[in-house]
Amino acid sequence: MTEKRSDYRKKIKHKKNKQFLNSIKTAFEDNEVDVNPAFTRETEKDSSVSESVGRRESQQYSRTQDINQLSEEKGLRLKRKLNHAILIVLTLIILVLFALFHL
Repeated sequence: MTEKRSDYRKKIKHKKNKQFLNSIKTAFEDNEVDVNPAFTRETEKDSSVSESVGRRESQQYSRTQDINQLSEEKGLRLKRKLNHAILIVLTLIILVLFALFHL
């Protein structure tokens, strides 16, 4: 007798969940692997690398501030245009109603 589709799907789902949980467990294990024990970093290079990383982070932060500021300005412009459009439509509706009932 063949396996039902629902049974097959349950089995596959169970395997995926088990693999996912195992991957999470291995991510939090404290087994550190020393790939190359002869490798050591120089302290001067570390400081220059950290300075360049700091500069990059500050540049990215300033870019995000610029982007946020631009998006706020665009939003305000759009809001202003929308308010003007609403006022124009309302005045046109009032004019049409006035023309219909008083002329």
